[in-house]
Parts: sequence; C-alpha cells; structure tokens
Amino acid sequence: MSKLSVFSRFASIALFVGAGGAAQAQGLTGQEVMDRYFHISKPKTVVMNISMVISKGGKTLSRTMTAWSIGDNAKEEIERKVIKFLAPGDIKGSGFLSAKKVDGSTESQLWLPAMGKVRRLSSGPSDQDQAFFGSDFTNRDIGGFIKADFSYELKAFSDDLYTVEAKPKQAMGYDLLVYTIDARDFHNTKIEYYKNGQLAKSQTIIYVPVGQYEMPSNIVMTAASGSSTEMKLSDYKVDQAFGDQIFTERFLKQ
Repeated sequence: MSKLSVFSRFASIALFVGAGGAAQAQGLTGQEVMDRYFHISKPKTVVMNISMVISKGGKTLSRTMTAWSIGDNAKEEIERKVIKFLAPGDIKGSGFLSAKKVDGSTESQLWLPAMGKVRRLSSGPSDQDQAFFGSDFTNRDIGGFIKADFSYELKAFSDDLYTVEAKPKQAMGYDLLVYTIDARDFHNTKIEYYKNGQLAKSQTIIYVPVGQYEMPSNIVMTAASGSSTEMKLSDYKVDQAFGDQIFTERFLKQ
C-alpha cells in the first residue's frame, strides 16, 4: 500500500556536508527523487490480509483485517481504500473507508458496529491525525500521502540512499517528514515524522516481490514515547477486477 502511508529523516550536518557532492552528482533534486518514488509501478487493484500488533506499556493488542485498494493519484486517479476488521471480537466488523483525491483532500468514514452508525471524518487535522484504532498510525497515515502534499529538499545521498525532507504545504499533525529512498528502485525504506521540531515516530518498511511488483510485507511504526505497531501484510492479490460497490458505505457496514 504505501501500502499504507504511510507514508518518512534528519541526517547530521556532517553527513549533509560529506554526502552533498554525491547527491549533486546524481543530478536529482528532492522533487525529482520523490517524483520517481510516487510514480513507482503499482497494481491497479490490491487485496491483502493484515496482521497488526500494537505494543504499549508492556502489553500487546492484536488485530487482523482485510484491505482492498484501487487507484493511483500519480495517474490523476482517486485512491480508494477499504479495511474490514476480522478480529478480535470487540472490533470485529468495524471498517475504514478512505478516498484520497488528486488535490490532496481526503474523504474518510469509520464504521463502528457497537455505535450502529458510520462516522464521517473531515479532511482536517482534528480527524485525520487521530490514532487509527488505537495504533501508532494515524488515519492520515493509513489513507496515504500524495506528492502535492509537500515541498521537498534533498539533504543527502550515501550508500545508494537518498535523504529527502518533506515539508507540508498545509497544516497537519506533522511539521516535517524525512524520507529514506533507495536509489536502486526508488522504494521508501524509512520515514521519520517530526512534530514541533522533535522526532515523534519513525516507520520502517520491508518489501517482497508480488508478481511484477515489490509490495510491503512488514511495516513497523515506532513512537518516541516507546510504543510501537507492527503490520504484517500477506496473501496479496493484485490486478484483479472488483466492482466499485466495495468502496461504499453499504459494503463498509456488511
């Protein structure tokens, strides 16, 4: 998915200076690096299973879910995602529906069976930057970012890795994201999230081949507070046709 967000690293001044020449030698600006990142070949559709483990205060919470996605903002398409929870029992049947538009606006809905109603989330920070079902991911992280959300600056290039700072163009829960991008395939391997100039959390991603694509298999979000959330993504089905009825409130509530 970023696969989920996800969605992103300060390096030291010494690293900036030492790697600056190498970065310039590559002939790419931060914007150009991220152009390639956002235009990586993606499946037209994805279905996958997700196992999530949340670790906080010495305790763990597990969730399992199935996710569907379609569309690519880089191709001027709306990116739609649906996540349906399978377990545990207290959240079984809950769901999340997100539509990320090319202009960066997001329409999201939460279905909570215990409340018996769908809650519509705004595009603003008050809803998008809330924790996703108690995890270290936010609704915004799950819904995903688009290229136009940020301005970019290349900070370093070393060991085939680009370090790119991404500054939000509009208010959100982060004031800076720092991406580590692999120069060999332009996949994102790490994201650091900053709030008020301080590192708030970081995300690492491992990929596996799925047909002609490289897809995330393991995503770990670690908060500066000590909590962490690990997502294992498996049983991928890509480029299979399914109808628009999946991305509806009716399907969300089934």
